Amino acid sequence: MVLDNALLEQARQAGIDLDLIDTNLALRVQDRWQQHDGALRLILKLQEAKAAHDAGLQPTDR
Repeated sequence: MVLDNALLEQARQAGIDLDLIDTNLALRVQDRWQQHDGALRLILKLQEAKAAHDAGLQPTDR
């Protein structure tokens, strides 16, 4: 697919990191899935830690 240079420039001006997209697309699909799975594991651990922390807080409605 050939993209118009004007569209690419608009994307850059909008703050889209086209180099990051190119870098990720250069990876094998398996590698992208591994990165995704790692990020998901981190998010789930952070949510678990937040829930554990919040469970120790006292209610503020007293």
